[in-house]
Amino acid sequence: MIVLPLEGIMKNVYLFLILLTHLNLQAALRADDIIDNISHYFATGNSKELSDYFSSTVSLSILEDNNTYSKNQTEILLRNFFDKNNCRGAKIIHRMDTNANNRYAVLEIFSSTQKFRVSLSLKNFNSKFLITDIRIDKIK
Repeated sequence: MIVLPLEGIMKNVYLFLILLTHLNLQAALRADDIIDNISHYFATGNSKELSDYFSSTVSLSILEDNNTYSKNQTEILLRNFFDKNNCRGAKIIHRMDTNANNRYAVLEIFSSTQKFRVSLSLKNFNSKFLITDIRIDKIK
């Protein structure tokens, strides 16, 4: 039987706790990154890059028009929206990213003549968060 001194055991426990804290911090940073990335693509009107974050079907509501669309259809409809509105920037208004299975974000996007509120819901699919719902409304 091998007996480790108490000092060695405590050192191993301490290292384990540091590693665990680091992994939790990394997971939290990744959660922030996805919302930041999505916000960036809305700000630049980049529907192609944004589509990498879509689930296979997306519930999409643009102004008063809403339906469930395939990933490709959603990308086309958002491209049309971005083309019409010339997005110039975005700001994250709210984010909820503490749930292991769901994320939620509210963005404000700016065009040359209008402001829009974008609500996003994301779900965890095999350790990857994908957008399942997008709602875009005018801010009056």
